Amino acid sequence: MKKEKLLKIVMTLLLALIAIVAPISSAFADDTIDDSTKVNVTLNKLIWNDNAPTDFQNTGAKMNFDGSAKPLNGSEFTLYDVTSQYYNYIANKSQQAAISQIQAEASQVAPNYATKIKSVTTAGQGQALFNDLSVKNKSGKYNVYLFLETKTPDNITVTKLSAPIVLAMPIYTLDKQQQPTDTLNQDIQLYPKNVTSKDTKEFTNVGSFSKVTVGDQSFANVTTGDVLNYTLTVNIPANIGDANAVNKYSIFDKPSDGLALVNNAVTVGRLTAGNGTSGDYDIAYVNGGFTVNIHLNSDNVKALAGKKIQLTYNMKLTADVNPDNLQSNTASVQINTGTEQQITPPTPVGTGGYKFTKKDAQTGEVLQNAKFVVKQDSNFAIFEDAKNTKGEYIFKEWTTDKEKATNIVSDNSGSIKVIGLTNGKYVLNETKTPSANYVLLKDGTITFTVVHGKYVTSNLDVKNTPKGLLPSTGGAGIYAFIIIGAAMMIGAYIWFKKSRQQAEV
Repeated sequence: MKKEKLLKIVMTLLLALIAIVAPISSAFADDTIDDSTKVNVTLNKLIWNDNAPTDFQNTGAKMNFDGSAKPLNGSEFTLYDVTSQYYNYIANKSQQAAISQIQAEASQVAPNYATKIKSVTTAGQGQALFNDLSVKNKSGKYNVYLFLETKTPDNITVTKLSAPIVLAMPIYTLDKQQQPTDTLNQDIQLYPKNVTSKDTKEFTNVGSFSKVTVGDQSFANVTTGDVLNYTLTVNIPANIGDANAVNKYSIFDKPSDGLALVNNAVTVGRLTAGNGTSGDYDIAYVNGGFTVNIHLNSDNVKALAGKKIQLTYNMKLTADVNPDNLQSNTASVQINTGTEQQITPPTPVGTGGYKFTKKDAQTGEVLQNAKFVVKQDSNFAIFEDAKNTKGEYIFKEWTTDKEKATNIVSDNSGSIKVIGLTNGKYVLNETKTPSANYVLLKDGTITFTVVHGKYVTSNLDVKNTPKGLLPSTGGAGIYAFIIIGAAMMIGAYIWFKKSRQQAEV
């Protein structure tokens, strides 16, 4: 009886063992993939400008996207083997949960358990080719690969990196209903995506000035006294905190020669200026503009990864601005030592001026030390205290008090040059003649029209009439004329008398 009971137990255990082993044996028996099987994986790198799809499913086959996505060259992808950790995770998780966990752990850098295989940089049509990847490892397990974007190109600011890609072999082709077939996919196409945002520069108070169009060029008509407000919005790279990817990030503002910062004052978001390793950035003022170098070790900077930052500042026309040239204000950013990314400049600005020559109305002789004020409607012009290097008066502001107006003076060549005026009609009123011998011009006698681009050809002769000379009624001068006249008459009489005596003989 005991022997029969023991036999039943043995038979039961044997059947249980067969039940456990059979599925495994059949699973491997059904596996037709050879250990030497290789596949090719192509990463097709795409970048969107702001409006990237929030999510899309890779099919493993070639996919088409609308014109909003463009291939991106210069992105480095690094391939890692995460097979062991994957199998550790799926012991207690689903396949998707295991993949999601590896992706989360690789969101910043490759986790410690990831074994690096190689790195490839996208080229051609934004492709990185990883060929001849083994489907199985030496232990007969299917390989699991991790693809990480480890560097982005220096010539574009990437604000959102590609999500980590975990590829668990084997991959099968999909049918029209996107269901797996029995055909192994040996040419796997994947589409990692990046996002970029456009850096912008705005002329924020452009609406305060008249808009002028000459040909196909429009510009804001300004004076040398106007303050121009600018806002520069730039996008911080998503990998700003990765020293292996970004080791330098700089922002430039490069105005034309006729523009310059007011008081060298620039606000860089909420960041704090410093020197060396202190602060969040350092700034240098160059040719009327500036260069901002971001401190990459700053926690405040790292917190801006993938976000925007605004720089605000004011500019004015310089004393030596050429009134015939439009003034533009360009900006750019530079990642590492790459090509500067140019930012579309805002509306340019233009001003004007006029030239006069003071002359004698009768002789055409140039006259110096004549004084004038410039008037428009009920306003009088105030100019800077000193002329510029070209001898030009620089407009500063208007006043309704004539006593506060600047008296502009003709120089030793009779010249007066004023710059920094907007397009329009003006009056030049004389307040003092070159000397007391000239008649003062009546107010409103001299009018002129300023037009941007016409300064070099403008030149108005301002003529003063000399006061008339009255005949002299006495003085030492007349006696000389009388004596000379008498002597001539006496000489003529003597000559006539001698001539007559000779004739009589």
